[in-house]
Amino acid sequence: MIVNCINNKQQEEKLREIATRNGFPLVAKARTDDGDYSLFFDREVLTLRDNTVHPAVEVAIDFCNGSNVHRQRFGGGFGQPVARAVNAKKLQSTESAVCDATGGFGRDAFVFASLGCRVVMLERSRVVFELLRDAIDRAMADETMADIANRMHVHFADSADLPGAWPEIDRPHTIYLDPMYPKSGKSAAAKKEMQTLKRLLDADQKQADTDNRRLLDAALRTALNRVVVKRPATAAPIPGPSPVGEIKSANTRYDIYHPIAG
Repeated sequence: MIVNCINNKQQEEKLREIATRNGFPLVAKARTDDGDYSLFFDREVLTLRDNTVHPAVEVAIDFCNGSNVHRQRFGGGFGQPVARAVNAKKLQSTESAVCDATGGFGRDAFVFASLGCRVVMLERSRVVFELLRDAIDRAMADETMADIANRMHVHFADSADLPGAWPEIDRPHTIYLDPMYPKSGKSAAAKKEMQTLKRLLDADQKQADTDNRRLLDAALRTALNRVVVKRPATAAPIPGPSPVGEIKSANTRYDIYHPIAG
């Protein structure tokens, strides 16, 4: 259950809108540990509290500070493997869209937008969608980030339903997928925020494998030019059509596919 908490009267209207839009219960008190998850404003930032673990984990998305800004400034520009994989240099300053069909915390979408691409994000978790929406709104109000944020658009949708779920008239030039990674033998735990995302999506490995194949099939039927799938460097491609190319980095591989004609 998601519980929306009011801890600032100025944010009450926004929280009430989020609760109404998503059918979440609204709890009018400063903080709560009731329920598995709670949404609240930490100052001006919409924040998710994951109470399913101890100590609780708090997750927010911020395109104006922290790692996103550092990557924008020092990440390597068009030379980044992920930028090369989606052919960002060709798409900059055009109306052609890159669709990040697994929006998540928006990190790669922010990179594409910072390089001048118009980006459409699809996110199937209502909670993560709200975090993304809040982060984009805050970035649009920041004069140093407004141009980038204006190129980012997020929609609540399940990408496995593509092409029917595509929210725009023109189909995307490129679809980018960063699906749940397969299990590995490495003992290092995933970052806490990624663990929270996995719990929100209730993704066990068997379901993740099925979802990944559905995502790839849907993307191949929707993209106009290419589909890019992010994978661990040593993992096999998603079962299905073979990639036509790949771009590698130290720990990651980007598999490139031609879309299905028609």
